[in-house]
Amino acid sequence: MRRPTLGGPARGDVRLDIQVLRALAVGLVLLYHLWPDRLPGGFVGVDVFFVISGLLITSHLLRSAVSPGGVRLGRFWANRARRLLPLASVVLLATAAGTFAFLPESAWRPTLRNLMASALYVENWSLAASSVDYLARDQAPLATQHFWSLSVEEQFYLAWPVIVVLAAGWAVRRARGRHLSRAVVVRRGVMAVMVAIFALSLACSVWLTATDPGTAYFATTTRAWEFAAGGLLAMLPTAQPAAGRPVAVRTAGAVAGLAAIVASALVLSDATPFPGTAALLPVLGTAVFLWAGRVPGASRPAVAAALRPVRYLGDISYGVYLWHWPLVVIVPAALGGPLGTAAKVGVLAVTVMLAAASKVLVEDPFRYRPFWLAPVRRGFYPAAAGIAAVVLVCVTGLGALDRAAARAADLAAARPDQTLSTPTDPDAPLAPTLADRPFDNAGMYDCFDLEHLRARSCTYGPADAAVSVAITGDSHAAHLLPPLISLAERRGWRLTTYVGISCDAGLAPACADGPETFDTIVGADHDVVLFSAFRGSGSDYDDVRTYVTALHDAGVRLLPVADVPMNPPTTYACIDDSGGDAGEAARCTTPRDEALERVPDRVTRIADELGTGYLDLTDAFCDGERCRAVSGNTIVYQDSPSSHLTATFGRELVPLLEAGIDEALGTAAVTRG
Repeated sequence: MRRPTLGGPARGDVRLDIQVLRALAVGLVLLYHLWPDRLPGGFVGVDVFFVISGLLITSHLLRSAVSPGGVRLGRFWANRARRLLPLASVVLLATAAGTFAFLPESAWRPTLRNLMASALYVENWSLAASSVDYLARDQAPLATQHFWSLSVEEQFYLAWPVIVVLAAGWAVRRARGRHLSRAVVVRRGVMAVMVAIFALSLACSVWLTATDPGTAYFATTTRAWEFAAGGLLAMLPTAQPAAGRPVAVRTAGAVAGLAAIVASALVLSDATPFPGTAALLPVLGTAVFLWAGRVPGASRPAVAAALRPVRYLGDISYGVYLWHWPLVVIVPAALGGPLGTAAKVGVLAVTVMLAAASKVLVEDPFRYRPFWLAPVRRGFYPAAAGIAAVVLVCVTGLGALDRAAARAADLAAARPDQTLSTPTDPDAPLAPTLADRPFDNAGMYDCFDLEHLRARSCTYGPADAAVSVAITGDSHAAHLLPPLISLAERRGWRLTTYVGISCDAGLAPACADGPETFDTIVGADHDVVLFSAFRGSGSDYDDVRTYVTALHDAGVRLLPVADVPMNPPTTYACIDDSGGDAGEAARCTTPRDEALERVPDRVTRIADELGTGYLDLTDAFCDGERCRAVSGNTIVYQDSPSSHLTATFGRELVPLLEAGIDEALGTAAVTRG
């Protein structure tokens, strides 16, 4: 999900071998996003673009650095802004319109946030943060997601000329008194700095790919070496001109480079740790192909540049990259289902048409018309206007969503007698709103290990409370915290939490500091300890059973809480399709056997094996045949298929939890629901 190179030679002076690579790179990305099974490593097209950008921009900066005027940073940045930002802003505004028109409300808030991040060219860092976010794992792909690579490139354009200027100045100062030309001195200085960047960034890429793969994929620091590879290529004496090298050597280089790129697209996949060392194959393949230059002769790889469609695809590759991904995300929503072969071909055709129109109507006018070339500051105006427009749309949209959420919350608060048996009022809004239900998790994750890093524990209520209640388990224990916190505050209890990712298996390595937490729970002498776990958990069942059994055998008064019914994607989508109409949303249900039996509950099975009782909340969700996704006017679930409860609905479980805890405190066992 990336884009083509920027800048480049002047109009009419385009290297045809680069056009071939541009066409190949964007073609790989397109095929990967439309037919991922056919081309599992097509994402390497982005790495090809990074190397090309490094070559072209470094070549340009070196020419400027050795000239009498030096690098003119303002002009350089204005040229990049004119070239790239106007079309990017148009695509982002169109994406916002498509989002509101076709995507479900639950996608609006994250899309608006990421539209703003894309407009400000920090989308890669936004995605790096969410890539390790356990709470975002059920989130559908964002229509702005491909802007991560554009963000990396824009950050490169901001930093690279400054690096070249500083490196050139450092080299010139060190070379004073030596009889060397400025060109030689500058080239050596810049090369030394780029070698250091290449080595440090590659080492960072390898390390982070192994330790934090989500961040490694999106971070600028793990990708800088790919630009540096192109930059180093620009400084090789053999890189320009290519004509001085034997045709046989250049042909072999072109074939080998092209083969490496294609092989990486076929052999790598989403399962490959990337970038790391795996990115060396497409990066070095691109560098070798560019080193070979345009090889003459009909049998040479770059002869593809003579084919007008290939050259044209290279010309419009930036627009193709920008337009294709929003279409891939939005068109299925508009059509009401996944893309079939005909629809995918249609998306491809529309992408090319939009890119072609964009080049004529947006790219070329800002890039070449004299009005935008002088004075220099004028080159920033279209970019600034585009960014401001996108940010304004996002701020306005997010403000409207906030106001709608506040109105729904006020109306929900005005119905204090809302209970599990309250019927749906078709004239009242849903709470939370559709846009906010994925984020209605207040209090659930305030003290939750989301990254397998360290145990976390929180306490609520007075230290000298007469009753001490605790809860342990995974996120399906955590989503009971809003009602438990409310209950503890009302009853004057002390509530302690021991929840974290994979901590349904509290003694297994995946639960951070699990053995220490176990000792803490046993030694704390809580009056009752609740345990709950996701029925679809990835933890091994035997590990979960071992943890619960160990607590039971240690004398902990356990109150197992049966997991909630599953909320399948079809039911979740049904709520979206209601458009917020409470009456329509109330019809969104799941057959009882699908919600409860397709993925059997682990908690009740373990309780049965141990001979303990458990608290069963199923009647709060299901009747004899179906399980609800809306209770009264309250949306039950935040997500699917993870099936976390909304905090709003969770608070309606207070009476059931209170009765269960009271019984456990009195009898040390709970009658089954």
